[in-house]
Amino acid sequence: MATLNPADIINAGEHVFIKMPSDNVKCIVLKAGSSVSLGKFGTFKANDIIGHAWGNSYEIYDRDSKTRVYHPEGISEVEETANNNREIVDDPTSQKLTLDDIKALKSEGLKGELTGEEIVNKLKESHATFDKKTAYSQAKYLQKKGKKFHKVFTPIKPTAYSVNEYFYVKNPSKIRDIRMDTLSQLLSYSNVHSGCKLLVVDDTQGMIVSALAERMGGKGTILGLYDGDNPHYDIVKYMNFNQETLDTIKVLSWLRIHRPADENTPDEMQDVTQLTGKDLEGYHRRLKAYNIVEESRKVLFEGNFDALIVASQYQPESILEKLLPYVAGSRPVIVYHGTKEALLETSTWMRRCPDLLAPQLTESWLRKSQVLPGRTHPEMSTWGTGGSLLTATKVIDQPVQAALTKRERLAMEKKNAEAKKLKRAREEAESAASSPASGSTAAAATAEISTTGVATVDEEKEIATTTTTTTTTTDGDEEGRSVKRTKQE
Repeated sequence: MATLNPADIINAGEHVFIKMPSDNVKCIVLKAGSSVSLGKFGTFKANDIIGHAWGNSYEIYDRDSKTRVYHPEGISEVEETANNNREIVDDPTSQKLTLDDIKALKSEGLKGELTGEEIVNKLKESHATFDKKTAYSQAKYLQKKGKKFHKVFTPIKPTAYSVNEYFYVKNPSKIRDIRMDTLSQLLSYSNVHSGCKLLVVDDTQGMIVSALAERMGGKGTILGLYDGDNPHYDIVKYMNFNQETLDTIKVLSWLRIHRPADENTPDEMQDVTQLTGKDLEGYHRRLKAYNIVEESRKVLFEGNFDALIVASQYQPESILEKLLPYVAGSRPVIVYHGTKEALLETSTWMRRCPDLLAPQLTESWLRKSQVLPGRTHPEMSTWGTGGSLLTATKVIDQPVQAALTKRERLAMEKKNAEAKKLKRAREEAESAASSPASGSTAAAATAEISTTGVATVDEEKEIATTTTTTTTTTDGDEEGRSVKRTKQE
């Protein structure tokens, strides 16, 4: 028998999602020797599933809460009959069992005297109009009653998909309303892979960081910037990551990016040789925390990140201005927000920024469907928004300049060209002065430098005057502005 990978089996002390017949999901931490209550569906012992592979369903079948692997019936075609629902009146008189009888059946089910399948069969046999229903109505009726009385549960392995779905249904505000389809697009746009280096601002309680770490597989580096004194990555603990994967996640507070001038190292604060007992333990804790911050600072200042991912409650432009210089050229930049309107201003800023190319704002739409033979259709209820993504590509690896207008960029380019010309003239003058036979040439070059410098100042004044007098020009005068720029050049 082949040995299973420890990641493929259920282990004690791990987080596990338990899916019940009602489709509700419960999150628990498995403890060896304990019992897990599922409410009206019964109780099972944790030891019955510890050490078993993920993916199996279990049935509680005994009054001692014993479990066994449950093999559900396969999905089959529904054969249509001549029955129809026109003569059926759906009222309480159709069920021959009284309310007390049904409560007694539930009680026997909790004690383990009856299985869920037996309870559903009793309800079906006592239903006066069950045989008059269409085949589709009968299948729907049995499925509905099975969700109430079947004592079957399925342990689900925590993954980025299952964790995201659990929190999106239970508490979407905890993860800032990011849905699984939006999260998958974010992973695709960021081009995350094993061994990459990512810069992340994650205010989704660690949902994005967890998904990135899962895909990287313990290879690479994730630097997460957070606000406050402690990182709020609560969701990471649900993923059951091993230590190798956890070591790839490094954190740094915005407050500690730049070290204060008066900050001292733990060694400078006190003499280690004179510490004993709890004081020495406290020193080692402070030293460890100091080294973690220093390592995170080093990772940040080294730069060359393969992607920048922002999901923050703050204005994205202010974050992008600070962090774009650390991103390598031709790398993706992704901004997530729960509402599309919040990203419109950021999209405009990206379009004006000379270091970003092709910003694109997208919003996905998702709706679940029932997929059964002859009964495939979209579900009647669906979710709200799953958030929006703003993506772009950083095309050059230079410090970010302020977003400039076309006229300001032309003026800056002309100024840079003149500065290069002046520098080149000085270099020629210096090389000529170093030659003994070129005294007159050096003097001429010096005169040329002076003349060039004066011309440059005059031209800058002319550009400034032209810019001031044409600020209120409308878009319809583009041709006139082009003529002016041509004359200036």
